[in-house]
Amino acid sequence: MTDTLSNIAFDDLVEDDRKGPYVEQITADLAGRLAGPIGQPHDVALAPPAVFPVIFLKALRASMGGIPAGSVLAKQELRFGEPVPVGESVRTTTWIGEKYVRRERPYVVIRFDVRRADGALAVSGSKTIMWPTGPGDQA
Repeated sequence: MTDTLSNIAFDDLVEDDRKGPYVEQITADLAGRLAGPIGQPHDVALAPPAVFPVIFLKALRASMGGIPAGSVLAKQELRFGEPVPVGESVRTTTWIGEKYVRRERPYVVIRFDVRRADGALAVSGSKTIMWPTGPGDQA
């Protein structure tokens, strides 16, 4: 069984080391469950915005084992491009955009892009995570 939480130390993260692309299909079930009130599926033709954080988390799990235990999401940014039809597969690439320490707290900016089957950019963004280990700490 694969761990669901990462234990990668801050020092072991390499900036701009791209991982992926990881292929994920935008299913009608996933899109429908995230298109309206939670738990009330809807029929939709295009992936709603809420699908893309889920796609990112799946890619993060594939690339580094998931979110580090003890981490805190400090900020996220999403920039939307071309819409993605339900049923289409997307390719997600992740990478460490930046590592820094502010007020004695370590932060990691994880960047990602999600591309449609035709290569068009669907979503790009970043998630800034307060990392559970800092420089010199072991996981």
